[in-house]
Amino acid sequence: MQKLLTIYLDSMIYMGDKWIAASHADKHGLVEEHLREYLEDGWRVVTVSGFGGAADNMNARGWLAVVLEK
Repeated sequence: MQKLLTIYLDSMIYMGDKWIAASHADKHGLVEEHLREYLEDGWRVVTVSGFGGAADNMNARGWLAVVLEK
């Protein structure tokens, strides 16, 4: 059995209540476990593909398509 999931990522979330931020370097290495519940339930990642999105100045956003299999 397989599942197709999409995950939207946006670095603007790290801005918090700031209007301007020079960098998000303090957030590098931060792990966001979007798939944790599936993986704990025995699903495994088959493929990950990026699609769409944009980048401007210090911010980036886009989608990941993830195929899981059990």
